Amino acid sequence: MSRIKEILRSARAELVKYEFLPVWFLVSPVVYLAVIDPSSFSVFWFWGEQVGRAGFIFLIFLVLWEWYDSRHQLVTRRDRWRTAAAVFATALLFIYYFERVMNYQWTVSLRILVTSQLGVSEKAPLSFLLAMDYLLYALYSVLIVALFYDPKSIRLMVTPTIYAAGSAVLDLMDAFYPEDSLAFMQAWVYLIWNVVAAILYLLGFHTITSGNITIPTILLNGNQLSLWGYKGFIRILIFWPSSGVVSMIMYSLVLVVLLIKLDAPRGRKIVYAAVGALGTYFANVFRITLIVLYVTYLSLDVKSFHDAIGEVIFLTWIVVFLYFVIWRENRLTRRQLDSKVKPDLQTPSVSLERPPT
Repeated sequence: MSRIKEILRSARAELVKYEFLPVWFLVSPVVYLAVIDPSSFSVFWFWGEQVGRAGFIFLIFLVLWEWYDSRHQLVTRRDRWRTAAAVFATALLFIYYFERVMNYQWTVSLRILVTSQLGVSEKAPLSFLLAMDYLLYALYSVLIVALFYDPKSIRLMVTPTIYAAGSAVLDLMDAFYPEDSLAFMQAWVYLIWNVVAAILYLLGFHTITSGNITIPTILLNGNQLSLWGYKGFIRILIFWPSSGVVSMIMYSLVLVVLLIKLDAPRGRKIVYAAVGALGTYFANVFRITLIVLYVTYLSLDVKSFHDAIGEVIFLTWIVVFLYFVIWRENRLTRRQLDSKVKPDLQTPSVSLERPPT
């Protein structure tokens, strides 16, 4: 309990010492969306008429992480025109988000417009609109940092912008090339699901070898998984947007960006980046394996579990990995400092006594 109080006191001191107003502006759009459309934060992608904004939650983590990491180098400018411009930009973004959420007819009109005029596939207009949500936030974050700090400080707070812009690009790819029409992205599906199938085989799942089926049994055929479980039979069509590829790519990119900014030798950065990307891949494999186990043993109604488990696993992995990297770098730094200040025990002592005559 005393440790928690110490952490809270330290956090409060940091907030008082360093200007926190820009951070409130950066996280306010995410909080606003969560208030006016909380159900959209229960899914990472979209299903039918739902738009998944769970990825926006990660933006709050990135904003806080970047600010904490760069707070000593950031100098807040509180001119009135800067604050007024930030309020105006925030109001415009809030109005757009409000119309997207509350004005159903306007959203339908947008879907018709982008599919008829911009060449967006009729199968994935929601991906285009979700991309616009991310892209507008990316532009907004750059503007807020430039206003409250200065344009040169954008590099210090660039990770949330990269994540939002990268998510927008991936959503646009799905909007113009939905399902498995983008071959090089669909190839990731097989790299993930073949490993999942191997893990399930090690866990005791069977594969079809004859006419008899012994529960539990799986059959992976291309991008289609057939599963005979204790709760019944289910067939799952697997496309790259819903197979965790988007999360895997974006979190790997974020890890690489954060590690590039790390104060460590290049060789260790490369090792950290490789471990981070590989760990993100296996976090996704673990996520999908859990989903299959859930369908096999608990329920065929996997929607709620599928919507929640991904963000929990990825965020936990990112936080644990970054904590490990910082802990290890701090430990190596302390060792280097100790080795420099450690007295040389082999140095002979000097006597100040007068030698005998």
